[in-house]
Amino acid sequence: MEYKYELIKNDDNLPIKIIFHTSDDAQLVPRHWHESIEISYVLSGKIDDIYVDGIHYTSQQGDIVLINSNAIHSFSVVQGKNRKAVTFFISYEFLKTNYPDIDQIAFDCVSIDQNDEHKIKIFNELRENLDSIIRAFSNLRDDSLAHIKVIGLSYELIYLLLKNFKISKKSFGEIKTKKYLDRLTEITNYIKENYSQDLSIDIISAKFNLSPEYLSRFFKKYMGMTIHNYINTVRLEKSYRDLMNTDQSITEIALEHGFPNEKSFNKVFKTFYNITPNQYRKKIKALKSVIKTEN
Repeated sequence: MEYKYELIKNDDNLPIKIIFHTSDDAQLVPRHWHESIEISYVLSGKIDDIYVDGIHYTSQQGDIVLINSNAIHSFSVVQGKNRKAVTFFISYEFLKTNYPDIDQIAFDCVSIDQNDEHKIKIFNELRENLDSIIRAFSNLRDDSLAHIKVIGLSYELIYLLLKNFKISKKSFGEIKTKKYLDRLTEITNYIKENYSQDLSIDIISAKFNLSPEYLSRFFKKYMGMTIHNYINTVRLEKSYRDLMNTDQSITEIALEHGFPNEKSFNKVFKTFYNITPNQYRKKIKALKSVIKTEN
């Protein structure tokens, strides 16, 4: 998944895009943002941590979490069984065309721990719509008319969101200006491109002609984490792939992805996954061996 500022492109001229997630492996998607509206919908299992603009959620079967345009968010899951989730991306242009005042509103749409009778009813209605969209997308290859169904259901989706979950953006909290988002984009893109090198607050602040003190405050305010921790999450996300897909030693992986040594890699990895990289690799290999034997 491309992160930092993420440009979501919709396929086949459809107003929405969906991604199916079925992996039982631990995964980490670092903090990022994009203009599209995003909806996370868990079909089974759970997503251990969804971070959205300073709030952490644990999302389980049937839970819906809507992420507003340009909201900074991340996902983290530990290893688990039978995890199935779907992510919906709604084109901002589609929303703007059909509801010109979209810039003035946000959506308050999180079903977790919801016990209000009316809210339960409207979330059930939303789930029915999302389930129908999933079925329509699943039929795109075999049904030449399925794309029409998707388009119709997309209009129903934005109708339900606007009718039941619309709130004033002013009441939703701080509005991020384009100036600050552009600066965050430049900084996070630089980290993405140079994560394997020696990076520090002094190096990054000098690159963008900012004082280290200002950069630290700015980054923590808008990203909700220190720049040091953000660098580590990027390094961890990149190194995880090599840990799972290569036979490189732990030290080689650590050094290749910007960690100063194996000890540092172990510490950061254990913070997120509660296990060392070597222990995790052995655990995954053992599980794959069992699955292969059973098949």
